[in-house]
Amino acid sequence: MEKEHYLLWILVAVGIIAVASAKLFKPGSTAFSTLGSHGLSMNAPGLTGMPTLPVGVVKYSQVPKPPKTFTADTIPKGLLKQHNTKAGTWGIIDVRRGRLEYQINEPERLVFELQAPAKGVIEPRVLHQVKALTNDVEFVVEFYRMPGTGPVNEKREGL
Repeated sequence: MEKEHYLLWILVAVGIIAVASAKLFKPGSTAFSTLGSHGLSMNAPGLTGMPTLPVGVVKYSQVPKPPKTFTADTIPKGLLKQHNTKAGTWGIIDVRRGRLEYQINEPERLVFELQAPAKGVIEPRVLHQVKALTNDVEFVVEFYRMPGTGPVNEKREGL
């Protein structure tokens, strides 16, 4: 009887820890942001909801053009407000210095704090935006597509 009672208490304790962990390490929470501020990866898809690039995509463009980077003072206004890429166009936000907030606005709102070196994945046609979290931030945005999907002739406002 005592053994059954002991096992019941263990199951209750594990359940409480699981619920607390799910709430504590939810993207956008203080504890979640603290993980990133200590250099721990927040880009594991299973843990955070960060999308991943499909296998086989190829890079076709980057803004700004090398060797330049966007900084807190030079981020185009179009990136600071809600925007998306065209159908078939994937992106990588490559944070090379400082910290940048990357917010995915659909299908649900997810907020990631990208601390250099870090990368955020942009899915085609999904609304998103960025915001500098430090004055020393430097980043680029790389664009990717599947091979053979036609010519690339995209106009990106403000870039």
